[in-house]
Amino acid sequence: MAGSGTWILANDQQIAGFGTHTYTLVVNVTLNLTDNIGNNTYNSCSAQTPIAGQGLYNKARVYVNDILKDQDDACGDIPNVTMVKNFVGVTPNANGSYNVTYMILVNNNGGASGRYNLKDTPLFDNDVTILSGNYTGQANGAMNTSGSTTLATNTNIGVGATHIYTVTLRCHLILMQGHRTEMR
Repeated sequence: MAGSGTWILANDQQIAGFGTHTYTLVVNVTLNLTDNIGNNTYNSCSAQTPIAGQGLYNKARVYVNDILKDQDDACGDIPNVTMVKNFVGVTPNANGSYNVTYMILVNNNGGASGRYNLKDTPLFDNDVTILSGNYTGQANGAMNTSGSTTLATNTNIGVGATHIYTVTLRCHLILMQGHRTEMR
């Protein structure tokens, strides 16, 4: 099967009396709601009567002697988990360090629950040293002062849900002017 459209799964296929033929279709799909193709809105399957253009709607038809004998449809949904990270601001502390804050929003605007893993990796200028940090919101914990920190592992997110994480890092700046000077 290639592309989209009608796929012929059998043509002039013989079947014995009281016989059953089973066809399983496996289709690899992607969902992109930001590519400006289509309406960039996911339309999930209707619980009562799914129709073409919703979710993963699919219809099958069987013809006998070129006459439509029977048809049926099925519809399923997929998640669409996205993430946005925003810089919130910098707050000076009395000891000369700074609190640097970010907000991470994980959203599922698809039609089914999804799962995600979330890691955060500060890649600051080499003149900035991270002293400590934490994250709060959907989950809470301490940030690593170097490398990545895992904020979520195999976390379920429901349809239409948004998970919010606030990352705060306490940092200081090291200035190089002929010799090493630290500001704390």
